[in-house]
Amino acid sequence: MEKDISGPAIRLSSLGLRFFLNVEKEIDLRREGIRVFRALMTRTRKSEFWALRDIDLEIPKGEIFGIIGGNGAGKSTLLKLIAGIFPPTRGTIAVDGTIAPLIELGAAFNPDLTGAENIFLTGSIYRIPRRVIKENFERIVEFSGLRRFIDTPVKNYSSGMFIRLAFSTIIFFRPEIVLIDEVFSVGDEVFQQKSFEKILSFQERGATIVLVSHDLNLIGRICRRALVLSRGRTAFLGPAEEAIDRYHELLRRGEGLDAGNGARSTAGADESGPAPLADSRRWGNRRVEIRRVSFVDRDGHPAAAFAPGDYFEARIHYISKLPSGERPIFGAAIHTAYKMLIYGPNTLEGGPPEDRILPASGIVRFIIPALPLFRGDYLFSASAYDPSLSQAYDHHDMMYQFRVLDGPTREFGCVRIQSRWDFEGD
Repeated sequence: MEKDISGPAIRLSSLGLRFFLNVEKEIDLRREGIRVFRALMTRTRKSEFWALRDIDLEIPKGEIFGIIGGNGAGKSTLLKLIAGIFPPTRGTIAVDGTIAPLIELGAAFNPDLTGAENIFLTGSIYRIPRRVIKENFERIVEFSGLRRFIDTPVKNYSSGMFIRLAFSTIIFFRPEIVLIDEVFSVGDEVFQQKSFEKILSFQERGATIVLVSHDLNLIGRICRRALVLSRGRTAFLGPAEEAIDRYHELLRRGEGLDAGNGARSTAGADESGPAPLADSRRWGNRRVEIRRVSFVDRDGHPAAAFAPGDYFEARIHYISKLPSGERPIFGAAIHTAYKMLIYGPNTLEGGPPEDRILPASGIVRFIIPALPLFRGDYLFSASAYDPSLSQAYDHHDMMYQFRVLDGPTREFGCVRIQSRWDFEGD
């Protein structure tokens, strides 16, 4: 019987996944006494939480499909449902083809077995004939770059080695559907490029690729369509570029990288960008409190998007409770969407003169006269520390986001470095 090559690879209908969360309630035991203790022993209060709800989606065979959204929006959970790791609470999932879930890489590995033994173990779990594993063994080892350590137990591998072997093992079993969750953020740059090229080669032979990534450049470049998730629901489904624009609209409305979490930092937000993330990315004793960060253009107008070479200014709004004469060190940092640090200066270098008195409240202006970044989405951190940089007053770690738009340049990368070309004869 011939395999159907015309139907969809993945079809989701009214898909939903529900969890039950324990709810803690503050109780005065001195007042409530033994009655409350007995109640706690006999029942547990639970709260219903829908990680995904009412997802309808059809992905044809051979398509590279993107999924974007904030942390907690349900992206990885959706991949796990498609992979069969979670059963749906409601709705149906129809999958036509063998799946390679590049989600929790190495979950099937036995740490006491060697790399070579784990290749065969993983193959058996995916029901790959031993003959096929043997045929691909040398290619798997070569691709991973771990030949020297292939007979070493994987419990002695670094996390990067572990991921490289797991990724290399799965992709050489010629899957028909590949589920990818931020896999290009692991390994060194050479391995990332090899992985990217290998994944794209799957599409050339008709495989379906579902890609979850915070790298919107990647989504816009290789995906025809994309799904935007917000708080477990479909916010948009359509052309990838339109999906990216819709995602930025959600960010501007405050549904940032922690969209699934209703808790917000007290730092607030203004009209120039999304609200900051929850307190999990904020720490410090608040002797100096950063109230918010806003981005503005050369004219001081609020801005969330800039072009390469534009004037860029981040304004750090603060309140200080330090004694007069004590001055904190303010810092800033810019990261890629993959959380790779690009630049992280502070006021120890290039800050105001040491004898300048710090107002009890005010604004610290971090200025880049000509932004050297290329197109992409970037995360911004702001912080205040003591002069020794050992004590955090307030640190907002990658809690803000701005975007760099297309520019006229034909260079590649994420940062423009001042350079020049010259030619000489022999």
